[in-house]
This record gives sequence, C-alpha cells and structure tokens, in this order.
Amino acid sequence: MSKPRSAIIVFLLILFWNKGIAQLQGQALIDSLEKVVPGMKDDSNKVKAYSRISQIYYSVNPMKTFEPAEKALAIAEKIKWKRGIANLHNNLGLFISDTGNFELGNKHYLQSYVINKETGSRTNEINNLNNLGRNYMAVSDFSNAADYFFRALEVAEEIRSDEHIALVGTNLISCFFRQKNFPKAAEYANLTIMHAKLANNSRHLINGLMQLGATKLELKDTIGAKQHLEDALRICRENENYSDMAKVLTNLAVAVYPDYVKSVSLLTTADSIIRITGPGTAPDMSNSYTMAEAYYRMSKQAGMVDKAACISKARSGLARARSIADNTVPEMMLTIYALQSAIDEDAGNYKDALADFKRSTSLSDSLFSQDKKNQIAELEGRHKIEARDNEIALAKVKAEGQQRTLWVLAGGLALLAIAGLLIYRQSRARKKANEELIVLNTRLDEANKVKARFFGILSHDLRSPIVNLVHFLELQKENPGLLTEVDRSALTKELSQSAGNLLGTMESMLLWSKEQMEYFKPEIKAVSVQNLFDYLTNFFGSRPGISLSFVADNIEVIKTDENYLRTIMQNLTANALTALTNKNNGLIIWRVKKTNNAVELSISDNGGGIPEEKLEALFAPGLSPNSYSGFGFHIIRDLAAAIEAKISAEKNETGGTTFKILI
Repeated sequence: MSKPRSAIIVFLLILFWNKGIAQLQGQALIDSLEKVVPGMKDDSNKVKAYSRISQIYYSVNPMKTFEPAEKALAIAEKIKWKRGIANLHNNLGLFISDTGNFELGNKHYLQSYVINKETGSRTNEINNLNNLGRNYMAVSDFSNAADYFFRALEVAEEIRSDEHIALVGTNLISCFFRQKNFPKAAEYANLTIMHAKLANNSRHLINGLMQLGATKLELKDTIGAKQHLEDALRICRENENYSDMAKVLTNLAVAVYPDYVKSVSLLTTADSIIRITGPGTAPDMSNSYTMAEAYYRMSKQAGMVDKAACISKARSGLARARSIADNTVPEMMLTIYALQSAIDEDAGNYKDALADFKRSTSLSDSLFSQDKKNQIAELEGRHKIEARDNEIALAKVKAEGQQRTLWVLAGGLALLAIAGLLIYRQSRARKKANEELIVLNTRLDEANKVKARFFGILSHDLRSPIVNLVHFLELQKENPGLLTEVDRSALTKELSQSAGNLLGTMESMLLWSKEQMEYFKPEIKAVSVQNLFDYLTNFFGSRPGISLSFVADNIEVIKTDENYLRTIMQNLTANALTALTNKNNGLIIWRVKKTNNAVELSISDNGGGIPEEKLEALFAPGLSPNSYSGFGFHIIRDLAAAIEAKISAEKNETGGTTFKILI
C-alpha cells in the first residue's frame, strides 16, 4: 500500500504547486489591469478589460468576480454595445448560478438570449438556452430543462455545428438519465460521441463516453460500461483533464462492484482530485455518496471483520453528500434517504428507517411521475417533427426552384445560354492557362536564382581548401626535401583536418540544396543540447590559442530539426574560428537560455569583429559571401528560416561579434 499512497501524495503536490503558480500569475495580471483600466476611455476596450478581470477573478477569488463584471456591464449599456451587454449578462448568469441562485442566474441568461436573438448571434443563443436548461435541471425541473435543451439542439442543427450539438447532447443525456429513461440517454450519448469526434472536442467526447458508461451500468451491460469509462479515463489522462478524470473514476468505481476494495481505492483517488479542483461541487456530492454506498455494501460482505468501521465511513460519506445537496438536488436527496433508511434498518433504528423511506418514496413519486415523462417525450417528439417539417419545406423550395429553372432553360434563351457558356469556358481556359504560365515563370526564376546562388557558394567555399591541397602536393613533388619531417607531419595533419571540414561543408551545402527543393521539410523533434555541444567539440577538436566553451541555463532539449541546427552551429563556429586566426587567447562561447517563450542560442568571440557595413551586407537579400561568413551566411539564414528561427548579429563588449539564433 505504501507505493500507491506515495504516488498519490506526489500527484497532489503537483496539483497544489500548479494551482499556486496559476493564482500568482492570475493575481499579478489582475493587479496590472486594475492600475490601467480606470484611466481608459469608456469604450469597448474598457468593457473587455473589466470583463477579463472578472474572468480571472473567477479562477482566483470567485467572490470578487461580480464587481468588475457589473462595471463592464454598466459601460457596455452606456455605449449601447449590444454584443458586450449580451456576453456580460451570460457571464453574470454563470457566476450567479454557481452560487446556487438559479432564479437570478436565469434572468441574466434570458436578457442575454433576447439580445443575441435580436442580433442573430446563433452560437450565443445556443449557449443561453443550454445554460437555462442546466439551471432548471439543477433543481430537477426536467420538463423546462428538456424544453430549453431541445430548442438549443434545434439551433445547433440548423447551423450544422458539431461542437454545439455535442455540447447540448451532454445535457440531454443527463436529463434522460436522471429521469431513468436509460435507452434515450444511450441514444443521445451516441449522438454526442459522434459529433464530439467530428468537432475534435475532447471535453465533450469524455462526457459522452462517461455518461454512456454510466447508462450501460444501469442497463446491466457491465462489460460495455467498463470499456466506455476506461476510454474516457484514457482521454482524460492524455489531455491532463483532472476535473473530468474525477467524475470518470466515480463512475468506474460503481462498474467494478462487487470488488468494493478496488471501488473504494478509485473513489479515494477521485476524492483527492476533487478536494483540489472542486470541493463542495456536484462531483464532490456524487463521489461522497458513492463512497458511502461502497462502504455500506462492503459491510454486508460475509467475513467482514470491522463492519462498524465501514458503517461509520458510510454515514460520514452520506453526511458530506447531504450537506452539499442541502435539499436543493431532489434526486440526490432521494438516494441519500434510501441509503440512510437501509443503514438505519440494519442498525435496528426502524422508526428513522421508515421516515427516510417515506421521504425517498415521496421524492421519487414527484420526480419520476408518468406525467413528467410524457411531457419530455412530447417535447422530443415536437423537436423531431419540426426538424422533419423543416427538411420537407427545404426540399419543396428546392424542387420548385428546379422546376422554374427548367422552364426558363426550355425557353427562347437556350441559345444565348449556350453561347454564354462557351464564352465562359473559353475565358476560364484562358485564365487557367495564364495562371499556369505565371506559376511556371515564377518557378523558373526561382530555380535560376537558386542555381546562381549555389554555384557562387561552390566557387567560394570549395575552391580554397582544394587549391591548398594541390599546392601542398605540388610542393612535395617538386621539392621533396624542402620540408622537415616535423613540418610535413604538421601540414599533413592540418590538411587532413581541412579535408574533414571540407566534407562537412559539402554535407551542409547538400542539406541546404535539399531545403531549396519544393517538398523537402525539416523534421521537428526534441534535440539534446549536450549532443549538439559534443558534436561541435568532436568536429573542431582543440585549436592552439583558442578556447571553445559551452553554457546552458538548465535547458536540456530544444524542439527543432537536429541536422539544420547542427549545420548552422557548425558554420557559425567555423566562422568564429576564422575570425580568431593568428590571435592569442582567442575565446568562443556558446550559450543557450530561455527568452520569453523561445530558446536563444548565441555564439560570441573576442576577435576583431565585423565592420558595420559588412554586418549590414550579411542580411542583404543578395549573395555576398566573404571570408568571415564561411560558406555563406545566406545559407545559414535560409536554413534558419526553414526551421522558423531568427538570426541576428551585433558587436559585443570584447570588440568581437555575437550571433544569436532565436527558436
């Protein structure tokens, strides 16, 4: 047991640390905004700023979220900015509903809905209707809840928004599930999953799978339930979605019955998450009740040694669930009374057991009456009939339009239409041919430029080392005794190193020439900084009088193309070595550090530096290779552009030059 427990502690520490950092950042942003906003002009930007402060407070200190939201609403009404007014009423509805004041929250939602309907903001209409439905469902008014959900679904289907259909679908699942209409809940769960996948929305997909799993449990399909819940748990982990992970774990704990030990373990993990992400919320209430039920069932198992401890934990879980429900969630109170009645009956408290049983039965009769089920079925039927009527009307309009078009085409304008068609086709063909010709000319021009640049570089950077090699061989041939054995060995070693560098230069040129091809793409992946430094050390070896050092500020990997970056660093290092020729105490330093959201690599030398006019020439669009830039700074610049990096250069405090690569 010690290993899982330590893993949970580590997990909780990570959650606490992340939350603390987020709040510090949020409060710092609030402080900076509150200094600036009061002095701003009363316009839409000031409305957005106050609204932003309100939203940040919602995650840092919810009780302070109302004042900036109300200030934003007052300014939006003053300047008569309808969209801002609608958004702020919707936000206030959310904030107020979270406090449990659903009636006042609904008033704000309705005010937002009227404006959004007037301005034709269909997606915001869906959000308003969906929020209204959720509030009515929170107080178990399923008829009104279903009415708003179906109206929201109708708009979502009209605008063909997969994301919004999935959003409304998650609430329709809950509405039918809580009415114990499990076949309908499964139907809308499958609808939600389908549209969530089309919209690539992991949150709606998790909810659809989780609720389908819970529905399968009620339909006695335990295998199917576990499969859907485990799929939902996998997606939660992939997306680090801890709040939904807790809900999935609560449902999975029921799916593993009668293994109550495993069930309690899953519920304990869920409780650890909930106590951080949402204590006192509906998931906390549901998890506490399920924990109580698991302990009660465990106490009934044969061979249970400490039944009293299990009953005590069951009562504790029920008390927490009841304190959260607080008689405002009738379905949860129904199940709480039922379980409390069973516990009291086992303990011999028959009077209390009977009282709780009557309360449970009374709530069940009021919540799940046939009249309410008929009302919801009628609403669903009306929605489907309206959808079919809309399809029939649209098909009729299309048919009438097609018929009129046929009569027109059959008239005396047939020849004119044909002539127009021929002219149009001829024009399109000419336009297409011209466009193809322009593309071909552009490609030809680019190809010529690339060819000219490539051969210019070849003549500059390959000729020099080859000429040196030829001169050495001719000297050996014509005057074999001119050089001593020591000089000959040193020159041989130097020429061998020069040949190796020449090979590296040729490989770099080949890489650059590939980059100039139309479909050659860099491969972005995690690259070890230490491997880059080791490569440079091995490639250049030790140089007399020159120190090559590396500094990395706690950065171990960079996401980029290794070959591109290695080639850039190799050639900048070669250029720096060239700049330090015949200089004692030469120094080259590579540094890697974080800069905002980017990584900066820089190379500095203490050479003579590049004159200002030559420094400007390095960044000119034309080709201007020189002795300082090695095989051509323009190749370095092209390779950097291919991996979305920026190159800059400047003089440093030693009088040398510093090149920076910003990735």
